[in-house]
Amino acid sequence: MSRVLVLLALIGAATAQAQHPGAALRLRDCIRMALERHPDMALARAQLSAAAADLTAAFGSYLPAINFSAGYSRQLNVEGGRTINVGGQIIRLPAVDPNSYSMSLVGTYTLFDGFVREGVFQQRRAAVDAAEAGLEFTRQQLIAQVVQHYIEALKAEQMVAVRQRFYELAQQELERARAQVELGRIPPTLLPAQESELANREVALLQARQERDLARLRLALLIGAEPGQELRLADPEIADSIPEAELVALRQQLSTPELLVQKALTQRTDLAAAQRRLRAAEALLSVARGNQLPTIVASGGWSWANSALRDFSQLGRSFIGVQLSLPIFDNFRTHSQLENARLQQVQAAAQVERLRQQIIAEVRTAALKLEALAAQLLAAQRALRAAETAFAAARERAQLGMLTPIERLTAEAQLLSAHTTAVQLAYEFQATRMQLRFALGELQDVGQ
Repeated sequence: MSRVLVLLALIGAATAQAQHPGAALRLRDCIRMALERHPDMALARAQLSAAAADLTAAFGSYLPAINFSAGYSRQLNVEGGRTINVGGQIIRLPAVDPNSYSMSLVGTYTLFDGFVREGVFQQRRAAVDAAEAGLEFTRQQLIAQVVQHYIEALKAEQMVAVRQRFYELAQQELERARAQVELGRIPPTLLPAQESELANREVALLQARQERDLARLRLALLIGAEPGQELRLADPEIADSIPEAELVALRQQLSTPELLVQKALTQRTDLAAAQRRLRAAEALLSVARGNQLPTIVASGGWSWANSALRDFSQLGRSFIGVQLSLPIFDNFRTHSQLENARLQQVQAAAQVERLRQQIIAEVRTAALKLEALAAQLLAAQRALRAAETAFAAARERAQLGMLTPIERLTAEAQLLSAHTTAVQLAYEFQATRMQLRFALGELQDVGQ
């Protein structure tokens, strides 16, 4: 990096340190905070937990069901119903115990249900796989958003440092020009132009500060920072300039978009989740078909009833049995279930295809944008080197009295424009590169 860029970086670091004391947040810190606090992650984890519970319930349908019940009742009007009229003669019945106790232990096991259990189990297992893939996609999507906002905030802070430095240079030039006017070396008519340039740079500095504050706010909201917490960002792994060799190599990698698309279709977890939801919908179709077949249930158990808690062995009753049920006419419910299952299958297949087309568009768009940014950044770096050379020459000529303040300001403005463009393109390039990695499904290890 040139001496000018090093100086600007040092000034930007010193300004950030003065304004935001305390430990700086690196990118991995922001990612960790977002993954811990963002509601989308909590929702995705809850969906996975619910899907796992449904899978456990589906497995439970292969096990016997056992139910124990016990009851107690007491007759309140014990005298009622104790007499009967037989041919006009009232006969009193013997007294009965008002208490009544009962217990039963019953077990049932489904021997055959038209393969409904198998279909439900396959559907629930596919739902768990889809929830796991959905959780990973939510994680990668959140990481991509954090990276995007973090880079935007870093760019905004760097732009404040650049604007601040060139504003101070304009102040120094104006003071120097006023001193030369007082000495009679230059005419006073040159001062309004420098004052106008200083005012313009002040406006640009204020706008940069506003953009920085907004970028910090967006990042703070995304990562769930405490209200009013001042963010200080610093990450040595994110540079404000990209080596030319890296740009050239990347442009060569982007020359085969077909391979990138194929990689994305293989690695994207949202596509994997959609495909697993399609398998779940296909399993539901088999469940609906199974409702047309007979069901065989075996049962067995023990029951007892008495007016007192005794005589369990004499009054207890054990039993076993098998029940067959065959649906003959169910008021078209099975037909409705079949049609709805087919609809869900078609919807899931359509979602897979839509998502596939979306991924192709995302990859190609990000690749084209990244390739264009690489070319622009190469040109911007050449322009920056030329502007630095021109500014150094202008400064030497100004020291020799061979350059007017206006010409020096012009060279300085060209350097400001070139440096601003180079910094903006560098951060946009890194953000777009992360977008491409997200489109390719390659953010598994980011932030770990």
